[in-house]
Amino acid sequence: MIQLQLFGRAWAAVAALFFAAALSPAAVGQTRPLKAEVRAMKGTVTYSTDATAFKPIKVGMSLPANSTIKTAAESTVDLFLGPSAGVVRVAERSTLILSKLDQTQTGAEGAVDIQLNLPEGEMYFNVNKLSQASRYEIKMPNGVAGIRGTKGRCNFHAADPNGGQAPPVVLVDGRLVFVHIPAGGEPKAYVLTAPPPVYFSSVDGVKEAPPELIRDVNQELERIGRGPPFQPPGPPDQRPPVEPFISPNHPKGGPPGQGR
Repeated sequence: MIQLQLFGRAWAAVAALFFAAALSPAAVGQTRPLKAEVRAMKGTVTYSTDATAFKPIKVGMSLPANSTIKTAAESTVDLFLGPSAGVVRVAERSTLILSKLDQTQTGAEGAVDIQLNLPEGEMYFNVNKLSQASRYEIKMPNGVAGIRGTKGRCNFHAADPNGGQAPPVVLVDGRLVFVHIPAGGEPKAYVLTAPPPVYFSSVDGVKEAPPELIRDVNQELERIGRGPPFQPPGPPDQRPPVEPFISPNHPKGGPPGQGR
């Protein structure tokens, strides 16, 4: 109960800093569910819509909200969330829950409501510029990231409540609010802007990212969608069959002009 209350206060801090417009009357409109399209993958990746029975993921699939995705060692999957919400890559040994995928038409521009949950592992995001009425959040056990037009990485490993040795949030471009929830402490909001690329850690706060960290995150972002492209099956071939050519010297053949 205490953890839920902390997450509630964390979300309120994100909304106050970034998403106040999402609660305004202008955001009211016709809402329809979105799906996450599997654009590329490698290795062993599974999904479940009830968090119990997991099935293999295939390129070209569309996953609904409340799907849970798991990647094995040396495995990744790239998900397309729509023209505004962009793409995410789920790294190896990770779990990602698509908690909410909605789009609302508000007139000239649409608004998305994307809520992702990363209880374990690592993910990369490349999000296009969102409308003021949009909401895009990534929740981890140690905090909530509020996303705008943004590129970066989120990371959490249960072995360390602060997210392991890697910083929980790295931002290489755009703007992001991260509300950190320390173990047994009060939520605190940090605003990250880039360039230059920056990161957040519970020890350092917000700092400029070192070159090797920038390189690693950018390399992974550049790989998104590089798997074999999905090719939908075409219509069956309606052409009449063609007799194969058989050489006259073949035992089944004969001299030119001679019938068989």
